[in-house]
Amino acid sequence: MSMLVRLRPIVHASPTVNGIHVRGWASSFTVTGGKGLWLVWLRVADALASGVPHDALGAPADAPPAVSKAVDLILDQLWEHDMLATVPDWGRDAPPEAIATWLESVAGNPQEVWDRLSTATISITGSATLVAAARRAITTLGLRVVTSPGEGLVLTSGNLAVAADCSSEVGFVVHPGSYEDVISDAKAVSRRLDVRPSQAPEVLAALIGSAAAHRLICAVGDLPDPSTEFIVHPTEPLPADVPQLGVLVARLDPLRAKYHPWFRDELPADPFHAFDLLADPELGAVPAPEAGDLPQVPAHLALSGTALGVGTTAEAARIDAVSRALGSGLDHTHALGMTLRLAVYQRSMAGLELSDADWSSDPVARRWWKALILRFGVPATIEVKRLAPHVVQAVIRDGDRVLSWAIEAEPADAVAFAALAATGVAQAGIEVAEPFHLNGAAPLPAPAETDWTTREWTWPADVRGREEELQAALARLVKP
Repeated sequence: MSMLVRLRPIVHASPTVNGIHVRGWASSFTVTGGKGLWLVWLRVADALASGVPHDALGAPADAPPAVSKAVDLILDQLWEHDMLATVPDWGRDAPPEAIATWLESVAGNPQEVWDRLSTATISITGSATLVAAARRAITTLGLRVVTSPGEGLVLTSGNLAVAADCSSEVGFVVHPGSYEDVISDAKAVSRRLDVRPSQAPEVLAALIGSAAAHRLICAVGDLPDPSTEFIVHPTEPLPADVPQLGVLVARLDPLRAKYHPWFRDELPADPFHAFDLLADPELGAVPAPEAGDLPQVPAHLALSGTALGVGTTAEAARIDAVSRALGSGLDHTHALGMTLRLAVYQRSMAGLELSDADWSSDPVARRWWKALILRFGVPATIEVKRLAPHVVQAVIRDGDRVLSWAIEAEPADAVAFAALAATGVAQAGIEVAEPFHLNGAAPLPAPAETDWTTREWTWPADVRGREEELQAALARLVKP
């Protein structure tokens, strides 16, 4: 079977003032060099639409040097952006035209994918409406299907499986995997979404059933899962041995569907990835943090359910709210820092009392202390004492009532966190059961590096850098 290089059917182009702009499935590029590039593109695209043998790619031998250079540049960009596919001259074994177009649009090697799919048998078990939708989607490919009645929806082929379920208002499709993994995921997601047995509306069942079929077909064909381009995490990518999972959640009124992050085992070490999972609005373990009607000046505030979060930025407030709702930190450093500080605070240790001069020259500490006593008029007093080298505790009171406290390595940081905590509570106007506490163990994104930023602008970004030394000192204080 001869092989040809074709332009992926999903690729389209438009002329620009002095070149062309080309768009594919997930990327695009622009080539500049004059209006004549559009005519070159039309010739190249026309030839590639029919298919060109690999050794025949390029401009004709008698083409002018400028045309040859333009053709080579366009072909290089098409390869670089994965807009070309090496495909068979399908002949008698061709899949249906629509399927061939789909494979040539998304598959690295359309022939290999079709070989996997055309020899596969898909087993579908589940409720009638979901099974019917999944079966319609799969038989469109001309694949073999075996169905049987059951609950929910489970599709299997070889050692791959996908599970889904649907109720009257919500449905989901978990990430492909082994039968045991997807059944476990489906049970957990069903509990999280409160999916209860009911007659699913046909439109929702059709969406869920066809989406489940799509995910299994992609897994069988070794194509990227549909969730790949939607589940994006803000920091470094996951290790190679840790799967990035997405669960499709669909709802009615209005009909909508979106992929949401999911994790099968313990939370990832990356605190921001963990935050995405914990605070996801559909599948999170705690309510997604929202600013709502809370005032956002001078501190930033957020609520995760009834848990108030306070920070110097909106993201810091969201992270604080989620950790309070969770009752733990977002990574090991955060959790250990919270635990050690609380253990020290609860022991009411004696220490060397410090004066205002030890912290009042710091602009951050002074800003939040003034916000509390001047802007919000709280008749507060503050006690700052050194408990040990690199351990300073600040406690803010209104009369006999403790409003907030903090323990940090430096006096200014301890005062700033304690004053920020008390300011946030006063600003929110919410009664809290316990003295409010903030600390520098919480993870925060690194601020942008510029030549004009000061500590006052980026605080508390620099505080976590002192956390290891502080935690070692705290551990010595609470050691039996």
